[in-house]
Amino acid sequence: MKPVVSIILTSYNKPNTVGKSIESVLAQTFTHWELFIMDDASNEETTTKIKSYLHDERIHYYNSQIENKNRYKTTRYATLINTAIPKTKGEYVTYLTDDTVYVPKRLELMMQAFNHNSAIEAVYSGQKVIHVDKHLDVLTERTRMTKGTLQEAANIVDHCSVMHTRKIADQVFQTFGSFWDDDPKYWHNADAAFWSRVNTFTSFHPIDEILDISYKTPYSFQNLNANLPEHLPEGTIVKGQSSNVYVIEENRRREIDREWFTVLNYRNRDIVEIPDPILFKYSLGPKIDETVFSNPSLFPNGRLVKAKESTTIYYIENHQKRLIDGFKAFKKFKFQKKDIIPLTYEFLEGFELGPPINSSITEHTILPSQLLFKDFSSYYLSNQNQLHPIEKNSVKKLNLKEQQAIRLSKKEKKIFTEGDPFCWTYFQK
Repeated sequence: MKPVVSIILTSYNKPNTVGKSIESVLAQTFTHWELFIMDDASNEETTTKIKSYLHDERIHYYNSQIENKNRYKTTRYATLINTAIPKTKGEYVTYLTDDTVYVPKRLELMMQAFNHNSAIEAVYSGQKVIHVDKHLDVLTERTRMTKGTLQEAANIVDHCSVMHTRKIADQVFQTFGSFWDDDPKYWHNADAAFWSRVNTFTSFHPIDEILDISYKTPYSFQNLNANLPEHLPEGTIVKGQSSNVYVIEENRRREIDREWFTVLNYRNRDIVEIPDPILFKYSLGPKIDETVFSNPSLFPNGRLVKAKESTTIYYIENHQKRLIDGFKAFKKFKFQKKDIIPLTYEFLEGFELGPPINSSITEHTILPSQLLFKDFSSYYLSNQNQLHPIEKNSVKKLNLKEQQAIRLSKKEKKIFTEGDPFCWTYFQK
């Protein structure tokens, strides 16, 4: 029998929840459906989980085989949906994600709404949102209720709560040249962009019941990307969904070998977990391992160093060594003794000498980069002798220590050029 409803499930690296999403479809009281599982080249654990359900003839599996280096180029779930819609055969189209489940009567009640009023082209329901920890234990939960008939559904309705006719999807495509807009600027709300297109032709009609439950894990894109600046500051320690850890340096990601992570005084508490598409938009730079001790140009910036048996301390910046001129300068910029890396005298001699770091800030001062500054309530990150504004939420997101922010007087701040701000564009529905 030809399916009446086509369900598009987008998936990426959620082996602990994707099975529950699929099972919630299998449990539907309305059975005339087809399910397209659109997987975005997930890890083996996830794909193995998905393939265990493919014995049901109504379930179809697609793997994008996307290369990691290309993940950031489009809003991936929108791209997957655009790939899926032409493959589907149902008169109605609806959506699901790998961390959301349908209640058993979800399809039945939505079909009743369409059958009751043939003029309706799109319906939406209430949704329960549950925030869980990495063990899937509940932290908080809230309910997103319907808000009547919507002429503007953008940023109000989650796509897992919507069903629409194929007719309306075809009208969107004919008018706009695509179904969903997968421009990367819509990573957080590609559904909102699509709803705006749909609302060109029709309204969204409410079903006043909770018909899906969305589990927000620590690894969801929205959580990982919340408050993350659009451009990561130099020296940020990051990891994606794999165990590899990187430092952002000169607009590249340099993998830090775990054996040398501690040697170079990197710390686990400084690691910022970010979405893979953001991680992979940075090209891969030279690895940080034992080779950095043979070539000063490979040694990471933002490190405190000194020669063994010496009390002279330097700060590595632009692959040069900047002398920290005495205890007052060391204290002024809130450097920490525990961060000092001992080097051989011969290796340290291989660095070019950069401008010294003095305790007093004057018009001749060249600020050390990668440090957090504060004047009154505003925060700034230093880079190339400029102060770049950064929002407090982003300071916390990047694990920057607010208590170690270096105070600047009004007079001192006026000395330096204000650079481009580290902005974030996260929108929470």
